[in-house]
Amino acid sequence: MASVLDVMTLHLNATDLSRTVLRSAPSVLLELGAAGQRLFEAAVPEHLTAWRARTRAAVRPQMRPYLDLCRLPWWFPDFLTPPSLGSDLTAALDEVSATPTATLEAELRPRIEAGDLPARVGALAAGEPVARQRLRAAMVAFHEVAVAPYWETITAAVHADRAVRGNTMVDAGIERVLRNLSPYLYWKPCGERYELSYECGFANEIGLAPAGRGVTLVPSYLVPRPCVLDDPTGPLVLAYPIRPSRRELASGQPLADLLGRTRAAVLGAIAVGPSTSQVARTVGISVASASQHTSTLRQAGLITTQRAGSAVLHTLTPLGEHLLRAGRGS
Repeated sequence: MASVLDVMTLHLNATDLSRTVLRSAPSVLLELGAAGQRLFEAAVPEHLTAWRARTRAAVRPQMRPYLDLCRLPWWFPDFLTPPSLGSDLTAALDEVSATPTATLEAELRPRIEAGDLPARVGALAAGEPVARQRLRAAMVAFHEVAVAPYWETITAAVHADRAVRGNTMVDAGIERVLRNLSPYLYWKPCGERYELSYECGFANEIGLAPAGRGVTLVPSYLVPRPCVLDDPTGPLVLAYPIRPSRRELASGQPLADLLGRTRAAVLGAIAVGPSTSQVARTVGISVASASQHTSTLRQAGLITTQRAGSAVLHTLTPLGEHLLRAGRGS
């Protein structure tokens, strides 16, 4: 592992820019991995201090197979963040469980031999079925205490960040979005090409060129610094930390107690005015169920609904905004 910060540079051409897209929802496994790494950091931002204390207090031995893989600050196994980067935990875990043994061996064995990971990770590196099962159980258990109680807040923050970037893209273009994407990222036009770089600590100075594959931008609440996931068969993925909130990361439990967990999550998802189908994807429920919940919230005066073409869009009313803020303690 490098002792000083090096630079990762993405070399983009015009085709890459034209194929750059911004994800609309957080990645559950990206947030989970960042949560695990945050536990081992010497310090975290102020808005995460109380969250980390609560999470550390809730850690149990059964979570160790996963947390063993989160202990390195500048490295995280690629197989724990598969390319789909979806928001559905079960589907994401199915992808992790299907990781070929050769991939596990290639990613984990060098770290074990270097002493970066404990020897007990060897069973997982060998692809042993019991080790795979324990890893999945550990991920579920850690998710329940570190991410699930805060998912509504994380999702709302990511949606808000995306809304800002989306407006910038419409008003000023993708170059302005990339120029102001994150204080950790540096943008520089170089003739007909462009460089997007950030400091890293895992290798000597290196560069990646999507070569027309484009870039998928993934906003994240818990990721401490930008990171690249390079799937040769698809777009290059750049995850970046959204600008930190001044508010403490808190769960939506008070609101869940009042409305019910699913309906509270639906109300939170509507904070940036998505459609019924987007609400369903964000919360992880069927479109029919989302429609029922939005109907109840509309009758209660918490949201308004309007049709835009074939889509049905929802917006919080002032009462709904006040209830959502009060439920988050902000």
